[in-house]
Amino acid sequence: MKIFKIILVIAFMTLITACTTIPLSTMYKMRNFSPLTVDPQQLLVAVRVPAGMKVRDGDIVIDFGFKTPKPEANFKHQFLVQVNPDYPIPEKLKEDIQDNEHISVLQRSKEDALKMIQAQQAVKAYRENHDDGTGSFGLKIESACRDEGFSQKNALLNIYIKLKDDEDFFVFIQDMDLTTLDNGDQDAFDKIPHCD
Repeated sequence: MKIFKIILVIAFMTLITACTTIPLSTMYKMRNFSPLTVDPQQLLVAVRVPAGMKVRDGDIVIDFGFKTPKPEANFKHQFLVQVNPDYPIPEKLKEDIQDNEHISVLQRSKEDALKMIQAQQAVKAYRENHDDGTGSFGLKIESACRDEGFSQKNALLNIYIKLKDDEDFFVFIQDMDLTTLDNGDQDAFDKIPHCD
């Protein structure tokens, strides 16, 4: 049986930054991560953004897909992660917050969590009778917005993930520089949309 391949996608408005850091501890933790056993209802994402930057519903997307030689077994789902303003920020995350920064916690809707559970069950059922198929699991930043309080001098974004209710958040992406995306494109700042 092939191991379920994990694709960790780090993107911002389809642009990739070379300045992003994935800590070694995170790579080790994600090496042992299985998209087939994680509880979608417990998976949480937290984003620390600088002053003047906001993450909105749908700005972060979780991809979950499976491809086999049998088209009827294939799927590719995208789950838009929603901001949960009522989620209490853990003290451990608060320790990382600098002046004028804030953290938002995001999670999937109940409907999307159920859809992913059904997809996990479909993969497991397929694997009972087949040893082929490649799965993918990804986390993408598709957008964010800025207002007049945003400064290019403080443009670093951190992403944290929590896999289980009884575990802590851990750093997933560290120091993503929003102004040096697309290999240093000087127009990257202008591509960040203004908040409504």
